Amino acid sequence: MMVLTNIIPCIKVTKEGNMSGVDMYIELGDRIKVTDSNGNIFIGKLSFIELGKDLEEDDSICILLDSEEVINVGVSYIKDIETL
Repeated sequence: MMVLTNIIPCIKVTKEGNMSGVDMYIELGDRIKVTDSNGNIFIGKLSFIELGKDLEEDDSICILLDSEEVINVGVSYIKDIETL
């Protein structure tokens, strides 16, 4: 019998190209770089994930920027995300 030793909240990111795809997992507290649909780049730590209340409301991620500012980015507005 196995014993549960840890549960780590994270987000799963899937990136796809012409011939292949890759899944990556980003954990809370990881340092990330996010590019939004307007080309803005945000660098900081993944603070938390806020799920939309219903299907019409966008999920968002909260990022603690290096400047100590906190921002929320809607998942549908993210063009690229990577861990640093």
